[in-house]
Amino acid sequence: MKKWRSSSVLVGFLFSFLLTATLLTPAGTGAFERDSKWDSTYSKGSQLYLIHCAACHGKNGEGGVGVPLNLQSFLSVAPEGYIRRSIFYGRLPRQMIPFGTFLKKEDIEAIAAYVRSWQLRDYAGIDQKRVAGSVSRGKLFFDGMCSGCHGRDGLGGPQVGGGHVTNAMAGYAGPALNNQGFLKSATDGYIKATMMQGRVGTPMGAYLKGKQGMVELTEEEINDIVAYIRTWEKRDSGPVDPWRDK
Repeated sequence: MKKWRSSSVLVGFLFSFLLTATLLTPAGTGAFERDSKWDSTYSKGSQLYLIHCAACHGKNGEGGVGVPLNLQSFLSVAPEGYIRRSIFYGRLPRQMIPFGTFLKKEDIEAIAAYVRSWQLRDYAGIDQKRVAGSVSRGKLFFDGMCSGCHGRDGLGGPQVGGGHVTNAMAGYAGPALNNQGFLKSATDGYIKATMMQGRVGTPMGAYLKGKQGMVELTEEEINDIVAYIRTWEKRDSGPVDPWRDK
């Protein structure tokens, strides 16, 4: 009888342990898989993030002078390549320098992995193909619906979190879209998904019809805006990141 009770206690203990381990497993495991290699990358990335990124983006990615990085509405649509390329190219002439000029490829990948570890929602798996749309119609839509935060020239405001935007109609200061670092980093699919889904936790609402945002556009109309934004990209002979197709 005592032997049966001991076995029962042992089984109960093992069940409790497994349940606790399950509850402590990070959510959103579809985004990344933890193993010894990932843990090493995470540790390295966390140190590099604190040194190079936390001052602007916040210790935990909550944002500041730089945009917030821990938003689920961002991480669920941002492909790995976008985060890596953003670090590589930076956002000159704004405050974010191109870290690809002095950080190694594996260092940038480690920082991106650390940022990705904040993701709790599964990655949306957005289409990364080039979007076809009417540039002329896109300009009309952008001037009427996007320039209030991003400026009519797409250069954004002096501060991401607020302040005056040149030629803007509202007090919000959205990030610069007419910026070569951004345009080299962002695929059409990423820009489109951001407009369709919005950015919960910021003034950026969902634009897709049916999402019940302040503005409702069809997918075709959003494609037009994306096509217009893409016209700002300049084809130069500068350095090319090693994640071009990711």
